[in-house]
Amino acid sequence: MIKEWDNIELDYDFLKEKEENRVRTYGSYKVLISDDEPEVHSVTKMILKDFVFENHSLEFLDAYSEAETIEAFEKHKDIAVLFQDVVMEKNSTGLHIINYLRREMRNQMTRIVLRTGQPGEAPEETVIKDYDINDYCLKTDITVARLKTIMLTALRGYRDITRLDRYRRGLEKIIETSANLFTHNTLSDFLTSILNHLSGFYYETEGIMYIREESEENKYNGFVTMEQSNTPIVMAATGKYIQYIGKNVGEIDELSSIFQWMRTAEDENSQITFVGKGFIIRNNSNEAPNNYIFIEGDKELYNFDLIKLFLSNYSVALDNYLALDNYLLNNMLFSAQKEIIVVLGGIAEKHFDETGEHVDRVSEMMYNFAKILDYPPTECEKIKLASILHDIGKIGVPDTILKKPGKLTEEEFNIIKEHTKMGYEMLSKSKLEILRMASEIALCHHEKYDGTGYPRGLKGEAIPEVSRMLAIIDVYDAMCHKRVYKEVSSYKEALKYIESHKGRHFDGRLADIFLDNYDDIAVSEC
Repeated sequence: MIKEWDNIELDYDFLKEKEENRVRTYGSYKVLISDDEPEVHSVTKMILKDFVFENHSLEFLDAYSEAETIEAFEKHKDIAVLFQDVVMEKNSTGLHIINYLRREMRNQMTRIVLRTGQPGEAPEETVIKDYDINDYCLKTDITVARLKTIMLTALRGYRDITRLDRYRRGLEKIIETSANLFTHNTLSDFLTSILNHLSGFYYETEGIMYIREESEENKYNGFVTMEQSNTPIVMAATGKYIQYIGKNVGEIDELSSIFQWMRTAEDENSQITFVGKGFIIRNNSNEAPNNYIFIEGDKELYNFDLIKLFLSNYSVALDNYLALDNYLLNNMLFSAQKEIIVVLGGIAEKHFDETGEHVDRVSEMMYNFAKILDYPPTECEKIKLASILHDIGKIGVPDTILKKPGKLTEEEFNIIKEHTKMGYEMLSKSKLEILRMASEIALCHHEKYDGTGYPRGLKGEAIPEVSRMLAIIDVYDAMCHKRVYKEVSSYKEALKYIESHKGRHFDGRLADIFLDNYDDIAVSEC
């Protein structure tokens, strides 16, 4: 038996942590160890047994063969990290598992860390180039600190990519539900759908409640009166709070802390307050009845900017529901789609650009470009929104590569190029036209007109026109703004580059139109 792990530097100080000092956790991430050596499983779990990431602990799963590994993935659809040995039953077992996982099972979420004690069987350069893995390490080089760093990086990647996938799926549901808003038989049905969508933005929660103050005589008729009153009613709920729908909060023992806060809260301008086992978001309207969203869980786990965005859109939806104002409703639906896509793109952009302004500039210029090309107004707006998500696949690229200040190696650049396919995978599953357009842009915006681009080497008009447009806009904006790996170029240098690469990098016709209409398309100069 190979003893690669005999040389691991073990620091046992972390085992001495007192019970009372341990971080309170909410749920866990599943980690699968696929290795035919039992001691590898034991050491990995010993080192990481108290590892906590964003108040989530680790749940370990064990597999000692290819069959057991595949079975684990069939049983558990939410495995966050796979530690995969290369040599198991055969010299290439680990690589075969990775191919099966990514290509056959279509699992793009799990972060894969390839570990080997025999690098000759799977050379790092070849493996990184040919296989969709997220980290590579030799067992003999692993220390306690290194293993914890690997886990931290892997979980960050898993968190980001699954969060974006939840946003994508949530967006589809939001738009679908909103488009059929009046098909709900009762307001409670409508509000429950909102809470279900809201829960998709966050980590595990025991439940969410929508509470509204209303008059006693109208609280059971399925609609909310606009008359102010002091009776807080649970109008909708998820999880364990479903049992309280239709009941007075003041009559429920478990909700006593919430009721007490409602009666005594002095800070009328506070929109978000931590109360009891969770936190309350309250509307700030002076005209409508008080209404609240209560979410159980630690407030540190949540993004309150997203909460406010989501609820501000549905506040309009609720008012429209009550007023039956279809004209305002349609405008709200369009605004909601736009705002949510902007946030989705901004999250991805801030993963590799602290300002997140690149997507805003690119989308605005794409809108202007589309108008110059005489696209219909509605199509211009779709192009504007879809282009926001052009680099969303970069969320799956390791920070060490994405934010590297120096020149990338060939292997690192090959990993960067995968962001086009990853973005396509994330968006192409949608049935929404705007996300299908976004998936096409994400896949093809690095193709070049002469066929030397990536990922498919498309040439000429085989590249979708919207992607050919974005290729010009993306390069112009990237040159005109500082990046971690380069300094700023002047706008004249950027325009000169576009001129000199017509027919090679860029569609000559589109490049000429951009250059001739530069003042009407560009949103800022360098």
